[in-house]
Amino acid sequence: MGALAPLTPAAALARRAPHKALGLPPAAATSRGPGAIVSVPRPAAALPDLTVTGIVADEKGQGLPGTTIVLKGTTVGATTDADGEFALRIPDGTAAPTLVVSSIGYVRQEIAVGDRTTFTIKLVPNTQDLNEVVVVGYGTQKRADVTGSVASVPMDRLERLPVSNVAQALQGAVAGVNISTSSSVPGAQPSIQVRSVRSITAGTDPYIILDGVPFPGNFNDISPTDIASIKILKDASSTAIYGTRGSNGVILVTTKHGKSGKAQIRYTGYGGPEYIAHKLQLLDGAGYTAKYAAFKTQMGLTGDPVPNYGELPNYQASTETDWIKTIGQQGFIQDHNLAVSGGTDDVKYYLSGDYFKQQGVLQGYQFRRISIRSNLDANLTPWLRVGTSAFYSNSNDDAGRTDLNLAVSSSPYGLPYNPNIGALHFCPHPRPKRILGRNLG
Repeated sequence: MGALAPLTPAAALARRAPHKALGLPPAAATSRGPGAIVSVPRPAAALPDLTVTGIVADEKGQGLPGTTIVLKGTTVGATTDADGEFALRIPDGTAAPTLVVSSIGYVRQEIAVGDRTTFTIKLVPNTQDLNEVVVVGYGTQKRADVTGSVASVPMDRLERLPVSNVAQALQGAVAGVNISTSSSVPGAQPSIQVRSVRSITAGTDPYIILDGVPFPGNFNDISPTDIASIKILKDASSTAIYGTRGSNGVILVTTKHGKSGKAQIRYTGYGGPEYIAHKLQLLDGAGYTAKYAAFKTQMGLTGDPVPNYGELPNYQASTETDWIKTIGQQGFIQDHNLAVSGGTDDVKYYLSGDYFKQQGVLQGYQFRRISIRSNLDANLTPWLRVGTSAFYSNSNDDAGRTDLNLAVSSSPYGLPYNPNIGALHFCPHPRPKRILGRNLG
């Protein structure tokens, strides 16, 4: 065989690094086999991220610090510095990027980026928010003039949520206000804390102002349908206005008033059933006797298959009691409100009547409220205005109560009714043995 001819330096370079031989980048050429060079198209280089800069100013041309600029549809954003300037990097591949510019007290703007990289943005004051009237102390001020923290509650929540207490509708609606309900009993009053607990031994409930007057009752006395607005003073301004009574915050409640025009009659109502969300599954008779048999074996006892004398007749007759069903009932909630409002430019009126009833899922638990409200406003002269706000409320939640704890611990062979007096034998009692059949004389 003849000897192979050595490769020339150019051929060796083409085999080891064809891209260098052709003067191309590494991804643009490859070598396949001796003497074969195949070129591969190089992918287009990714465009670098676009950085936009600018300044955000108010109507007077002064920079607005703390303004938020967010790329619409993403979480990419930036905040203006003390001079109102900002810089925002827009990721490559963003289709039709749009900047969303927002600042407290100003109208939000959306600006298409296009091919621009610098922006000068002028925000317009939100006059609707700034001119909103807030009732503070014994007068009113515009929101723009109130230096403290004032939080408003969306009123559509009161119309959508079927609740007996206004505080229940405020849960999760206002930042810094913690509302907790420790009981689901109809008519139970939730606990309200504005910006955490401010006292260990004293009360922590906020101060309630109803139509500019301190309200000594609670939210159970106020029909949610009659409320026009709720505002909460959360910081030191509440103490400055109301003194120590406002140290736990102040809740300002304004009820509805009449408007100029023809008389309007409005009915608002709802109703619906209530059920136990997760019904407890108690031991039946077979499970109960098996549990007691295991106990007797462990303790070396003998005797009847049931521990209590009063259970024996029901055991022999195979008569069992479903205690949850015995003390339970069909729950129901309903509310009916009828209001009449109207008036002229000088005299306006608002009259309403409300009936609310909630029947719990356990016997003896219920809440009922009947309320009547009358608001009258009159302009006696161009500089003198008088008005009255009166209401009557009657609520009741007392009744004989059953005890769920005793029901779940009672024997399925127990006696639900006292045969001597024909009354329900199950009732709250510090001696549960009565429920198990003892002392039935």
